[in-house]
Amino acid sequence: MNEILSVGVILLCALAAGHLAQVVRLPEVTGYLLIGAAIGPAGLDLVSQDDRQTLQFLSEVALGLILFSIGLVFEASAVRRIGRQAAMVTVAEAGGAFVAVTLTALYFGAPGPAALLMGTIAMETAPATTLMVLREYDARGALTDVLTTLLALNNMLVLVTFGIVTAILTMMQQPPEGFFALAYASLYSLVWGVVGSLAWGAILGVALQNWSRRARESGEAMILGIGMVLVAVGGARWMELSPLFVTLAMGATMVNGTNRSDEFREAIGKADPPLYAAFFVLAGAELQPSVLATLGMLGFGYALARSLGKIVGARLAAERIGLPPVLKRYLGICLLSSSSLAIGLTIQVRDQFPDYAGLVTGVVLASVIVFEVLGPLATRLALVRAGEATVVPKSPFTAEA
Repeated sequence: MNEILSVGVILLCALAAGHLAQVVRLPEVTGYLLIGAAIGPAGLDLVSQDDRQTLQFLSEVALGLILFSIGLVFEASAVRRIGRQAAMVTVAEAGGAFVAVTLTALYFGAPGPAALLMGTIAMETAPATTLMVLREYDARGALTDVLTTLLALNNMLVLVTFGIVTAILTMMQQPPEGFFALAYASLYSLVWGVVGSLAWGAILGVALQNWSRRARESGEAMILGIGMVLVAVGGARWMELSPLFVTLAMGATMVNGTNRSDEFREAIGKADPPLYAAFFVLAGAELQPSVLATLGMLGFGYALARSLGKIVGARLAAERIGLPPVLKRYLGICLLSSSSLAIGLTIQVRDQFPDYAGLVTGVVLASVIVFEVLGPLATRLALVRAGEATVVPKSPFTAEA
């Protein structure tokens, strides 16, 4: 199947899956993921491995748009209001997942480096999946505000932690004579990946601020916004930077330098549904349900430890800083989704640590299938019970508290 036909099949299948998900009272994103698995290599193979590689740029652009939208939340007044709270919860929930999963993996006999890598990947919460649920139910309120900020901080923390952990493990595997050269290379790569990405995103954000003054119509705002996201993602790939950091920084820079960020968010929101649908269907096509059989006790322990680490960590942090009861009760269960970043990190593990790749990849990818189905359901449940879902689905899962 050629790539044009593949895109058409993906979009039409996504449309059908979205309608079916609404009929059975599931979040649309769950329908997209499941139809992706059905038409991917593990199912009907309508979207082959070659198709997925050819269309990978669609996923990158969609993720860039998602992170740009999250960056637009980082308005100075909002950051002053909830930034410190979100940061403390992020450290607690991500740290809880890291510690719980690392210790669990060691208990079940995983080598130390593999346990650390699994613990680091377990820190991630999927921004795309969670944000899609927030948008579908037009969620508004304190829980939604903190959660949106937390998603951005979580992914930034995961990328920095993964860079540090992999740098340490790489240096431990090298002979002493090459230690200092390797340490310098690892430190340079980490700093360039973070600082360089933020700088590139800030430069593009300033350019977007200035250019936005000349965009008179919503169509022009849409073209400008999507064009800048493409430049951000493509430039990041060319310069070996992080597209996540770049698009976040671009959105945060723009929102604090112009009063037209809401207009751009609305304009881009009219154009991004096809990209979002393609993104989640392609993500679903990455899933291999057959790997669920490889979970075993280690996989089960990973999934349970990650869930408890995030829920308990978020609850303890919320209680310590005195957040409202609704946040204490529901914030943790909104953090269970795991998707693209976790998959991307397993690919890096394959490249850098082939000795542990089989174990880490098998456990993480199997758990991603579980969390990508249960995560959106848990987020929806929390939003409805917290009274922040303005579009309320009628379902046995969403009975009022």
